Amino acid sequence: MGVHRTTVGEVVTAVSDALARLLDHFVTFPTDGQIAIVKQKFFLLGDMPNTIGVIDCTHVHIQAPRQREWEYVNRKGRHIINVQLVGDADLAITNCVVRWPGSVHDARIFRESRLFTEFQTNRPDGVILADSAYPLLPWVMTPFPTANTPSQMRYNNAHGRTRSMPNNTGLYCATQYRCPSQSPHL
Repeated sequence: MGVHRTTVGEVVTAVSDALARLLDHFVTFPTDGQIAIVKQKFFLLGDMPNTIGVIDCTHVHIQAPRQREWEYVNRKGRHIINVQLVGDADLAITNCVVRWPGSVHDARIFRESRLFTEFQTNRPDGVILADSAYPLLPWVMTPFPTANTPSQMRYNNAHGRTRSMPNNTGLYCATQYRCPSQSPHL
C-alpha cells in the first residue's frame, strides 16, 4: 500500500494507546447488582455455585522483539506475550492484564495484578475458577490435582464444565490476533 513500516508502527502504537485508555470503561468486573445474574449463568453452564468469573492466561504470538528477546520465549520456544483474562459466562472479558513476556508464569502475573490486590483486601461475593497454575484462595477455586473421592470427582467435573466455555474466550482472542510475519518488530 506504499506505507512505510515506521508509519504503520506509529499508527499501531497510537491506536493501541487510545484503546488502552478506554479499557477500564469497557472491561469491567460485574457490579454488586449484576453478581446474582452472573452466578446464575455460570451455574447453568456446569452446576458450579457462587462463580463470578473464570481466569486463565493465553499466549499471543509476536515476532521476536529486538530488546530482551529471551524474556518473550515461552516454554515451547515461541515468542509470546502472556495475557491474563477473566471472563464471564457470556464470553465477555471482565478483567485483563496485557503486559507480561512469555517467560512469566501465570501465577506471578496473577499475584502482581490489580485484581489480586483488590480481592485480597475486598473479597468478592463469589469465587473465580482457575486451573492448577493458580493458587487456591478463599475466592479462587482450582481443581483437585487427583480426585480420590466421588465428591472430589463431582467437584472437578463441575469445575471443568463451568470453566470450559468461558475459557475458550482466551483461545478465540489469541487465534484471531496473531502477529503476522510482515508486522514490524516490537
